Amino acid sequence: MAEKTKFQRWLDSLTPEQREAFDASVEFGDQEYMGEVQRKLPPETRFGGEFGLLSALGYGKGTNEDRAGIKQVYSPNGGLPTVLGEYLPRDSSDSNKDFGQEIRGLAYMGGQPPVRGKDISVFHPLAQSQAEAQYASPEGVFSGGDFNRYPETVAHELTHKGFMSPAFLDFLKETGRNKGKAYSADQQHYFITASENENVEYDDALKLDRNKDDFKNLRNKQKGYRTVLNEFKEWLTPEKQKKYGIRLPVPAAEPVDPSMLDRLIDFIQGK
Repeated sequence: MAEKTKFQRWLDSLTPEQREAFDASVEFGDQEYMGEVQRKLPPETRFGGEFGLLSALGYGKGTNEDRAGIKQVYSPNGGLPTVLGEYLPRDSSDSNKDFGQEIRGLAYMGGQPPVRGKDISVFHPLAQSQAEAQYASPEGVFSGGDFNRYPETVAHELTHKGFMSPAFLDFLKETGRNKGKAYSADQQHYFITASENENVEYDDALKLDRNKDDFKNLRNKQKGYRTVLNEFKEWLTPEKQKKYGIRLPVPAAEPVDPSMLDRLIDFIQGK
């Protein structure tokens, strides 16, 4: 049996009342955190957006026990790693190491690595360098041939998890789509990156000419992804939702700006 961490030993030392209070505070913090992530996403890729269903499915619902953990990885020395996030299925043979071990020099906040098949790992910018500050900004940083922002990384990795969820895998088997097999990582990226490039701001930033093939190819990818998601929604009857413990997200709306959290911070700072 693996030796318990200092954090696990501390949890074991709490009384039932203390543990209940601790769990409640974590639950509230998680809800605030994900609310802010969703607010900073384009409407199309939020949980209730046109392309957000699998991200919502990957995150889950209910208590922390059945929700995906968002494990934050940071660079003690500053700088932006070449890989910004990772989700590894429980039976993945891609790697025997987790994200923080693969990318030298990174560490997990709180020291808690992800539970494979349940959690995702994302790089959290501490703004110790210009690249990190750009990654945390609304504009994002250009790397790997695309613009990257922290909220998109969270949604991206949750969508990978959604593609590998029991409900979606059964949908593929029953309908014969993709020959009944799970989409590969490359196939998933084909759809995910198309949905991330839905906004006009991305079209402008990536210099996609609406009259040329590169933009038409992007729109064709998005059309294919819409078809898959629409078929999945039709397959996901109320009976199946109950079977898999799924609660469909409400349609996304435009964010309120500033948010409740922003207003609270301003109030505390006397603004």
